[in-house]
Amino acid sequence: MTNDSSLATSTPKKPIIALDCDGVLLNFDATYAQIYEKTFGKQLSVVVPQAYRAETKYGVKLTDEEKSQFDEVWNEHGWRTMSMQDGALEACHLLHQAGYELVCVTAMSSNYSEHRLENFRLHGFPIDKIICTGYHKDNLCKNPKKQVIEDLHPVAFVDDLRRNFKDIQGVHTKLVFIDHERIDDPDRHETIYYDIKYPNLLAFVQDFLRTELHGNDILWSERPAHLLSLK
Repeated sequence: MTNDSSLATSTPKKPIIALDCDGVLLNFDATYAQIYEKTFGKQLSVVVPQAYRAETKYGVKLTDEEKSQFDEVWNEHGWRTMSMQDGALEACHLLHQAGYELVCVTAMSSNYSEHRLENFRLHGFPIDKIICTGYHKDNLCKNPKKQVIEDLHPVAFVDDLRRNFKDIQGVHTKLVFIDHERIDDPDRHETIYYDIKYPNLLAFVQDFLRTELHGNDILWSERPAHLLSLK
């Protein structure tokens, strides 16, 4: 496993697909409810199904003391035991079998990268490389993945947060947005470019591999209109 924000020595032999984790590969919201129950002994019910934030989705308001308790249990167990997004494992195996190297580009702290790798191995994901970008603490609206994607030059970059496509330049990378149609998406009012959107990773991969199978003469702009978005 490689966890390195500097890619200067990286010389991949296979074409790369860069994948976000939470919301693309693994299910943060479902794990939130599991860790809440483990911490406080209470089951949560969904209140707002299309909420972006797990707290809003489950109608949870933690006190500072409760948040500290929750974070302690999460940091010990959460990153290791997250459940999968539907279809994500199949999608990754399809890409791996087609000859692509899969790289997880996540904004989580590098302190827990080994936990994330353990989680991938638990489920059988063919992913050995994790790049942890962290966040720009002085500007949370800034894209934390911009430099990594520009250095990595993946064939495609898949994420479920619009901000993570912001200002990416100088690469021939398809920017693929997984749209969960969150009602409180923090970037919903921003004009941020991406090439195409899908409801989940498997839908993208199936379409992508069909396109590759038929050759490069099939353009992405020829995808069905309801799948395309430039904003």
